[in-house]
Amino acid sequence: MEWQKLNVQTNSSANDVVSNVLMEAGAEGIQINDQSTGAHVAANEAIVTGFYPESVRMPELISTVTARVQGLTEFGFDTAEATVTTDSIDDAAWATAWEKYYHPVRLTRYLTVVPNWERIAPAQAGEIQLILDPGKAFGTGTHPSTRLTLGFLEQTIRGGERVLDVGTGSGILAVAAMRMGAKSVLATDLEDDAVVSARKNIALNPVDNITVIQSNLMTNVPADGQYDMILANMLPVALVPLIPQLRGRLATGGTFLLAGIIKAKAQLITDTLVANGFAVAEVHELGDWVALRAINAAEVD
Repeated sequence: MEWQKLNVQTNSSANDVVSNVLMEAGAEGIQINDQSTGAHVAANEAIVTGFYPESVRMPELISTVTARVQGLTEFGFDTAEATVTTDSIDDAAWATAWEKYYHPVRLTRYLTVVPNWERIAPAQAGEIQLILDPGKAFGTGTHPSTRLTLGFLEQTIRGGERVLDVGTGSGILAVAAMRMGAKSVLATDLEDDAVVSARKNIALNPVDNITVIQSNLMTNVPADGQYDMILANMLPVALVPLIPQLRGRLATGGTFLLAGIIKAKAQLITDTLVANGFAVAEVHELGDWVALRAINAAEVD
């Protein structure tokens, strides 16, 4: 199969938000090349590439992405000229590209993500290695939102929790929760491909008691009790409708970790949380991204 590449040349400070635009436009994979990854581009410039199936009509996609990227300046992002170009790549070349750019990365004090084709010795006592095959569609686990969520998870998990991971993607949060002592994890994703990817990644790690199901937010989540912790690393467009669906699903005093939030939408998410009985206990930022630690302050009728 041949995949179409849509390349956006932009300012390196806008890498993450441009990636977000490409994902919202249906990209099934994202690759970022800048000076930090050894690509041959000018200082402070980056090329953010989205991968799309050959069935996608590129003229319309180029027009949509160009308008959305240029519109980011209204939110204070420096996207430079945001030049958009296209080319193509086949499956074999894409697989090689992943292995070229993806290497072990320390994400938090104790958590390191390691691609399944590499083996490294622990750098310190207590290090937890999360083995991951990013595949084409679900990333490497190093996005700021994932780092923020993992940092909160490492900070708050105590062991024995029943965890719900909504929008699991690669499954990295589910694996991390189990490795840090959770009792069980139910992981969900809207996309069937993501469910398959998560199950494969879970199988690469020494964990059990993780169940992965297809679900549109809470639609297929069994109503059999409450969770001690809920994880949701998703875009605001999904978080806003998710939050009201969690009424009665998180134990009183339970922890809700949210990420995938662009700074411009942080107040919207905070307001939605408060309106549904959650108290925001802590806010972390990394670049243009925000993560929140909320607590179920009281049951909402």
